[in-house]
Amino acid sequence: MKTVKSLKIALAAALVSLPGLAFAADMPESVNIATAKIQSCGENPVTGQLVLTELPSEEGIKQVYVTLAARGLADGKHAVHIHETGKCEPCSAAGGHFDPGPHGHSAPDAPEYNHPFHSGDLENIEVINGQGILNTITNRFTLSEGRLSIFDEDGASVIIHAETDTYCDHEGELTPGCAGGARDACGIIRRGAAQ
Repeated sequence: MKTVKSLKIALAAALVSLPGLAFAADMPESVNIATAKIQSCGENPVTGQLVLTELPSEEGIKQVYVTLAARGLADGKHAVHIHETGKCEPCSAAGGHFDPGPHGHSAPDAPEYNHPFHSGDLENIEVINGQGILNTITNRFTLSEGRLSIFDEDGASVIIHAETDTYCDHEGELTPGCAGGARDACGIIRRGAAQ
């Protein structure tokens, strides 16, 4: 039986190749896939691709493998979040962080409103020489039906921020910009493989 780490490495190897992302032809039919084409929020040209892959689980907990490749960002770590609305024009239309509840609140910087425990909060992406790849796993949201699905009536998007997410875990202290600050890039998440 494969370990989670070996499965993650195999999946990442099957899905990712810069400058774009490719999909393995032999993916099981029970796998849900969603993608987003990354576009710039400002003047600097940022491009990339997000791939979300939900694998079935024997215990029913959905595991979503997140692979993000991006070019054109400043070097360093950048916050990455799933946002509550599937809009990117302008990037502020993506709304706050995806956090459906029952006691969710999408405010990004205030820990008293659930950050860094929003359903859409992900790890930072590290960019070196203008290129970054993020591979991580989450069970905070799903691609399938249910209360944690990002495919509600207004969809969802991915935002790459200008700064690092410090996770704002300061016992109720409001720290402006601690969740990544300005929005550098956005992508609307759509069901299925990239075309």
